Amino acid sequence: MAWSYRKFCVLLTIAGSAAFVSLLLNGHLFQSTASLPKIYQRLAHVTANTTTETRKAVTPLSTFQQRRQHFIDACIARRRLNNMNFTKSLRLFHVGDLAMCLVPKTGSTLWKQILFYLDTNQSGPFFEVHFGDIHGRMNARRHQPVRILREGVVTAVFVREPYSRLFSAYVDKLFKPREDNWQVYGRPVVNYVRRTSAAVGKTCAGNVTFAEFVRYFIDSETKPEAKLRRNEHYSPQSQHCGFCTSVERPQDNQRVKMLKSVDNKRQGVTGQMDNIDASSMGHFQDKLRKGFLVYDFIGKTESIVADTWAILEASHLARRLPASFDMSGGAHKHTIARIVRKVVETTASSCMSKEEKLRRTWKNFQIRGMISKRELFPLTPAEADDVTIGRMQELALSAFDRSTSDPELKGNKKEAMIEAYSTITLTDRQALRRIYAADFELFQYPPSIPEVFPEGDKFHLGSYRFFNIFDK
Repeated sequence: MAWSYRKFCVLLTIAGSAAFVSLLLNGHLFQSTASLPKIYQRLAHVTANTTTETRKAVTPLSTFQQRRQHFIDACIARRRLNNMNFTKSLRLFHVGDLAMCLVPKTGSTLWKQILFYLDTNQSGPFFEVHFGDIHGRMNARRHQPVRILREGVVTAVFVREPYSRLFSAYVDKLFKPREDNWQVYGRPVVNYVRRTSAAVGKTCAGNVTFAEFVRYFIDSETKPEAKLRRNEHYSPQSQHCGFCTSVERPQDNQRVKMLKSVDNKRQGVTGQMDNIDASSMGHFQDKLRKGFLVYDFIGKTESIVADTWAILEASHLARRLPASFDMSGGAHKHTIARIVRKVVETTASSCMSKEEKLRRTWKNFQIRGMISKRELFPLTPAEADDVTIGRMQELALSAFDRSTSDPELKGNKKEAMIEAYSTITLTDRQALRRIYAADFELFQYPPSIPEVFPEGDKFHLGSYRFFNIFDK
């Protein structure tokens, strides 16, 4: 059914977005800096796609505009998303002029560290801060949208290519050697998928294969009678952050006014604003309580560095981070040192030797593109049993430094994904495509990518095996 943007107004999250509403009603995007809402004006003035304060590359404003407009159109086309299990009590992380909804496995841990650094007024080197249980610390700092959204506050969210996100969840929660994760994420898979297997196969939850993990995930999403626990780390991103929850039919959407009072003299606001059906602030807050948000900035993990700097710039937070803050090399070194420490501190168990835990850790670094495939595991079984934290960190960080010259390093993740998805039946891969259908539509990701659906359904694997733990 044909209709124009004059027939509806999607609820916006920023009180300073009145000009944006006016332009949406006209059915087109921004044409000049003067007509931009305040949340975008700062970013629009950044020249040469480089922030004026940090000299970091940023994502162009037009990219965020296009993502946002596509999201609104896709929400309306889908009318309403079902099973919004993860947005019943929506909470946003709020620091300064920035409010964020963090979807698991989209760079959320790094963003929690950034927000914690800013919220606690840190001033030293970023990765020397003791973040501790960053998830527990930041979860206590979440707020209801109605309490924090005001004029000038920028809202942002990050999303990720769905197949990559699912694969990353497996590598992080099950392949990486963490026994606490195995109990939380692996035990349900073992109990369900191996319920008819021998007892020894049920004992250890740390050797769950990607195929077993995917089978459990599919059934948890499609078979309610199985009563399997769904998990926010794998569930569709469209079921987080209140996406589309108030969009049913365009003709049923009541036009919403963002502010109790709007400055009529604000640049870019025209007389057309008078034609918007007025609604009380109470109704506006009720809408927010229902979780319907259209975020100002939709970032993507695939461009996390440039997107992050753009969002920090637009929310006046870029200047508060230290000049040494580095989301690539610095973050990777910090991650390597932290993970190595945790693994070396653990002891061997009846399910996994110390050597296997360290080998899995090494493979994890290779899968994530931190260490080259050419850098083979450097310890013998005897050396692995006795290695110190300092020695293992030295070996891993030295391998990281040498790997920067490997031209194939960036392809590690793709090769590992192909290897993993080659173990999944076509039927199960098609089931994944159906489960993530809303993610593809809302966030402009193709439903079929060659890493998962190769031409002729023939996977071409390289000579290196990322999931063969005990190779040379």
